[in-house]
Amino acid sequence: MPHKLSRMPDIRAEYVKALGSLARKPRGEVRIPRLELALPAVSADAGQLAAYRRICGFGGGDSLPITYPQVLAAPLQMRLLTRSEFPLPLLGLVHLRNRIEQKKPLPADASYQVDVGVGNSHQTDKGLEFDLVTSFADGQGAELWRAVATVLFRNRKPSGGNRKPAAEPEPAISDYVTFDAPADIGRRYGRVSGDLNPIHLTPWTAKLFGFPRAIAHGMWSLARCAALLEGPLGREPKELTVQFRQPLLLPGRVALRYKRDASVINFVLLNRGSGKTHLTGALG
Repeated sequence: MPHKLSRMPDIRAEYVKALGSLARKPRGEVRIPRLELALPAVSADAGQLAAYRRICGFGGGDSLPITYPQVLAAPLQMRLLTRSEFPLPLLGLVHLRNRIEQKKPLPADASYQVDVGVGNSHQTDKGLEFDLVTSFADGQGAELWRAVATVLFRNRKPSGGNRKPAAEPEPAISDYVTFDAPADIGRRYGRVSGDLNPIHLTPWTAKLFGFPRAIAHGMWSLARCAALLEGPLGREPKELTVQFRQPLLLPGRVALRYKRDASVINFVLLNRGSGKTHLTGALG
């Protein structure tokens, strides 16, 4: 049974705890226990939702953007991962991929039961991967929205020496739109979403973690893609999947290439200068 909270945690306080998690030094075989938290009544703040729509490019409407529940649940996720039972340091974790399933649009003015939990974990040649599962349900307990974020903790060097990764296949995608990621988008999105990871905020804080400049939030890049694809999809989305490939350094210039195949739009976000793939995904 998940541990139930009575109110949403303060995400800024949780980030202070996240800094303290750098003291965690897991060695050898790491085991992640099954952890769960629940909050019975969560609703969107109208001001935050409006700001989120603006910064990601979503139009107005009576329902939540498909990516927004992840933002709404972020303080609960942070509380879960800062618990003493969770063995890994939070800063330095890498978001690899995400799968969102939405059974029907979520009214923006409704209240939801939110559950978060740490799911399956397994060792790979790059490190330990685990799933962070988030669920939104109605007042009767029926699940309406579910996201599984797969996260990597690097605790071993990749095998294969200095071998370069295989080249990305050229996607069979016909349409495209372009947009820019401004230098300050990490700070602006961080204020809206509460994601204050230092790799997104300034060049000097990003350099502390090995990046030459600040990088865009993966969930901002994904939401921006989803917002641009709302029109071509022509209906409320039911599913969104993404694989994060290369960080988007700020400022950045990108092209969103896409193609509709039956009821699904496949897409790829490419750097307009280098041609590198930042993410690939599907909206359906």
